[in-house]
Amino acid sequence: MKFTTLKLDMGKGKINSEEFEKTGIYGIIDYALYLHDEVYKTYEMDPYDPKNITVFGKGAFAGSALPGAHRLMFVFRSPLWGGVFPSAMGGAAYQFQRVGVDFVTIEGKAEKPTVVILKNDGENINVEFYQIEEDKLLEIWRGYKGEEGVYALTQYLIDHLGQKFEGMEYRIACVGPAAMNTNFGAIFSQTLRKGKRLVGSEDWAARGGSGSVLFRAHNVAAIIFGGKAGKEFPGEDISKMGNVKPIVEGIHKKPMFEVIGEKTVKYKYNPKLKTGGTFGGNYPAEGDFVPILNWQMPYIPKEERIKIHENIMKLYWEPFNKEAIETKNWTTCGEPCPVACKKYANGHHIEYEPREANGPLSGTITLRASDISVHAVDAMGFDAIEFGGTAAWILELIHRGFLKPEEVGISGMPEFTKEALMERPVESSERNAKLVAELARKVAFAENEIVKLIGAGKRKASIILDEKFKDRLPYGESFKDYGVFTPLGEDGEITPTMYWAMGNYIPYPIQGRYWTFYQFGVFLEPEELAQKSLASAIWEFWYDNIGWCRFHRGWMKPILKALFMEAYGENVDMEEHSKKQLRKLVNYAKKAGYEPVFWDSMRVIDLIARGSEEFGNEKWAERFRVDKVGTAKEYLKRVLNEYSNRLGVDWSI
Repeated sequence: MKFTTLKLDMGKGKINSEEFEKTGIYGIIDYALYLHDEVYKTYEMDPYDPKNITVFGKGAFAGSALPGAHRLMFVFRSPLWGGVFPSAMGGAAYQFQRVGVDFVTIEGKAEKPTVVILKNDGENINVEFYQIEEDKLLEIWRGYKGEEGVYALTQYLIDHLGQKFEGMEYRIACVGPAAMNTNFGAIFSQTLRKGKRLVGSEDWAARGGSGSVLFRAHNVAAIIFGGKAGKEFPGEDISKMGNVKPIVEGIHKKPMFEVIGEKTVKYKYNPKLKTGGTFGGNYPAEGDFVPILNWQMPYIPKEERIKIHENIMKLYWEPFNKEAIETKNWTTCGEPCPVACKKYANGHHIEYEPREANGPLSGTITLRASDISVHAVDAMGFDAIEFGGTAAWILELIHRGFLKPEEVGISGMPEFTKEALMERPVESSERNAKLVAELARKVAFAENEIVKLIGAGKRKASIILDEKFKDRLPYGESFKDYGVFTPLGEDGEITPTMYWAMGNYIPYPIQGRYWTFYQFGVFLEPEELAQKSLASAIWEFWYDNIGWCRFHRGWMKPILKALFMEAYGENVDMEEHSKKQLRKLVNYAKKAGYEPVFWDSMRVIDLIARGSEEFGNEKWAERFRVDKVGTAKEYLKRVLNEYSNRLGVDWSI
């Protein structure tokens, strides 16, 4: 396949546009992995080396009439995880496609914080570098027109640069102070309508530290993109609805929008549950398996977890239904889509993962209180999952006396107990949410030495905290033992997605996203877990490789091979190509020095061990009761051995 690429050298101010064609390159992960592994060899570099390229762009079906095909993908070497990592921004490729290129590669480092402006007037691509003094950028992040962080920077750029896109659709992707000072800064974007930000449409390329690499390696604070370019498909013109419907309906044997509605019911509105979206659907389904209080579920009796879940449903879920679902406060991520998965209330986007990580996981179970914590975390430009997992860890450490509030710059002690969530949920939620918001600002602006450590991540910070405060810990324990992260190599880590699921803790080549089997409440034999995780990764790779929203996977997956053939004349072996690229990801990580390791957090081992009992696998539960650590080692080893055998690589401990 042939792609148009744009290469930006931020250090030299050079701009090159070229056509790229290479056998076996079908999407942005293919292209980015080829550059990272074979051309730039970024596995030899520090993640913040200016030569560690950031690649972003759209998928092969952006510009089509098919909903969900417009995710903007960022692929980079992660400063948190260690390997090449993909991060997805919903809807943004709908505006990016108007630039008239498929992929953009950023290398080098600008002298000052820079805004990259990409515009196509219908005939030519124009690229500008607009510089902002660092002091000015910090001033904007601290406050502009009553807002802070990414919201303030977005508004500033609309006010000062929006006129460049007069008469065109455009979008802004930017970072916050978290990208300047931590390893888990994200890239934020919000749909714009006539120069106004559309409430509820916020989206993020967040996982893995995409924003941190963009800013710390390249000094890029924002990218503005849009224009008037069109998309031409070499085969069938799938930009026309009349041409795509026969493809979809020929495979599904149903009207196109009927099958889309059936396969996306969870994300729009489920009439059986009378709710919708990930927030609405997950809390009733998870029950007492919902992650709470820094993943302390293994130590809380089931009947008490049930009481806490009842409070979550009453104080968190029911207000969401009343304020977001019954009012139909629904929108999209920025592309035309019948699903309208974005739910919002009180001026804030409400989605499960950010609200869970900075909500129940961090000791907050009321909707109003979570508005305080989540909005602050988002404004600072964090990966909200990573920050929520980190904040929950810090609050527990303070609660246990291993850290002091003043050492991390927060105003008081959290109420971080099961009794608080059962007996005084409103008061404790408000207190904890306020402290999470305070912590977010302290860490984002790196306001003292301890929060600078926290910004490196739980695993890296623990090494120094263990030495600094060794007298505060019980004998033989580590600060790591209270953190929940999936480890990779000596210092790689990522906070798992917000499900008590065994597949979330396995160090696969990509973790922290859905390239695994993440079903909660199930404890499988290790070989079956590996099999199901690989089966998931094979298709999750494709959704990311072509920038297609995974909420549409139910109807999109069966038609993808036909789409490649119809639109491009390409007969793609979907499974074999995906396995080939997974092997490349494995080999890249190994060359970078990041291979699977045994869990170095007792909290994670306890989640695995207690999970076997809670999820009804008595055979493994008994083995864990006899020898917890030894059994955990065997389980992990068998999972990775089976994964390695099925993939044809050595990805084992």
